[in-house]
Amino acid sequence: MEDIKDYFNPINKESFNQSFLKEGSYGYALLNNSKPLLSNNAAIAIIGITETRNSYPQKYSVSIDAVRNYFYKLSEINRINVIDLGNLKQGKKVKDTYASITHISNVLISKGIIPLFIGGSQDTIVSILSGITQQIREPELALIDSFLDVDNEDFHSKSYLHTLLNQCGNKLLVSIIGYQTYFAVPNQLRFLADNHIEAVRLGNVRNSMTQTEPILRDADLVSFDLSSIRQPDCPASTSPGPNGFYSEEACQLANLSGLSDKLKSFAICEYQSDNDTNGQSAHLVAQLMWHFIFGISQRKGDFPAKNLSTYKKIYVRFDKTDSDLVFYQNERNNRFWVEIPIDATGNKRIISCSERDYLDICNNEIPDRIWKNISKYLK
Repeated sequence: MEDIKDYFNPINKESFNQSFLKEGSYGYALLNNSKPLLSNNAAIAIIGITETRNSYPQKYSVSIDAVRNYFYKLSEINRINVIDLGNLKQGKKVKDTYASITHISNVLISKGIIPLFIGGSQDTIVSILSGITQQIREPELALIDSFLDVDNEDFHSKSYLHTLLNQCGNKLLVSIIGYQTYFAVPNQLRFLADNHIEAVRLGNVRNSMTQTEPILRDADLVSFDLSSIRQPDCPASTSPGPNGFYSEEACQLANLSGLSDKLKSFAICEYQSDNDTNGQSAHLVAQLMWHFIFGISQRKGDFPAKNLSTYKKIYVRFDKTDSDLVFYQNERNNRFWVEIPIDATGNKRIISCSERDYLDICNNEIPDRIWKNISKYLK
């Protein structure tokens, strides 16, 4: 991995007051590490991104060290080796930064290392996903966001979904978690329906966080827009608002993302450090990082890490399909998956689902998540 070392501005260890760092904290471990960073057997690589030239409505500055000041004081999680590569150098042009992100994502993921991107505007996830698609053919993207970023305008952080779908076409599955209905205009909702994008309203997530877990369990990339968190809890996002996730709910979502055995990368976007007058948002970002890493430490080794043949197989007759729907249940933790028919030749796609989804199908009721996946492939 030495070929990516020159992409980064290394951490300035002297800028951190190490007298506040206790043994067993992340700062103590990372700042006192005498080994070459990239030679470690790492599980997660922290990457700071300061690229905001395509942020909407305007560029802003980002201090990732403001987040590190809080993250370094947090307790290190056993068994999960974390490295901090520093901040990615900005390219002369924004497309050069995008190319760097794609290459770094590809290299780290190919080595089994999860890139944890901090900062930058959300348009950068197009480049992260480009790196993932070099490893897998049909990626799944989960966006935690208050807004539907599908405006028909030039490419920027509020319109990048058009570019993503144009690049990946039918191979990309997208889900949006936590959008707020009053921000969603009719043409955006039509765009979601036309492209079979699953979108879960903020209120519905609140009513049942367990219904969100299968979406995150299936994701290869989770992008967390800090604007999805309410302004009193996270004032330094780029689009702060009075409603959104509470900080505890945001940490739950970060934890569920880390729990996914399928996840390749996690990004926390839209942190505007100039507005973080008391450090509250930087502190929250640090805790989101910690909960994500903790989730990884608690992974169950489920599908796709484990073969489905070891699970209980359940056939359910359903009137809207020509054949039975096949569910798989891991009886040790009561997680469910379902086979989705994708063509007339019998090919299937396996998606995660909840126990409630399974029970709904047993009652001949079609859950939105399962129906959107089926209808995506119906001609």
